[in-house]
Amino acid sequence: MRAISRRLEKLEKVFAPASKSEDTWGSMGEFRDELLRQAEQRGEPSIAELREELEHLGPLGLWRETARGYLSDHGFVQSETECFAATMARALGTSIDELRVCISENRIGSALLERFREPENTTDIAT
Repeated sequence: MRAISRRLEKLEKVFAPASKSEDTWGSMGEFRDELLRQAEQRGEPSIAELREELEHLGPLGLWRETARGYLSDHGFVQSETECFAATMARALGTSIDELRVCISENRIGSALLERFREPENTTDIAT
């Protein structure tokens, strides 16, 4: 049984790259490609390693790490006892149940942007 498992693992390594599709990345594919392009322009020596790391993360992992960085930039750091969803809910000022609804309605990205949007600089000109 072990020999069969090893053979399957070898086959998966050989065929897995061929079965990967850009469709699995969706809109995150553009973001991934932009990261790689910027790293190449900066002359990063390990583009292949970055590409491999991004493939390992996958689109959801890349989104999660991007969101984690975005939250951190706005002062919301995940504590050791807190799951990422709890950090996200805390940052949005909502409960985890409300966060689930937001995610299921595919509003999480816009909710984050809305939460941290800089106030527009409006001035009233007295006439």
